[in-house]
Amino acid sequence: MAVACLAAPSAFAGQDCECVGNGKRVKEGSVVCLQIGSSQRYLARCERNLNNTSWKKITDGCPMSQILPRTTTVSALKPG
Repeated sequence: MAVACLAAPSAFAGQDCECVGNGKRVKEGSVVCLQIGSSQRYLARCERNLNNTSWKKITDGCPMSQILPRTTTVSALKPG
């Protein structure tokens, strides 16, 4: 009986998996900034571990994206 169970494909194989973080669902493989409490933040990736999704910490803190000034347009960024 145990051999038959091991040989059978997993019921979860191939299904889309999601993690929940900051009140939102994200797909497996996504990287997000998680806010824990009021002060702790870190970058984490949604991963699968033994058919369960979990967060894997990548680094402490979260990078801030660089914001272009409002007057900058896409055409102004093209070389030439």
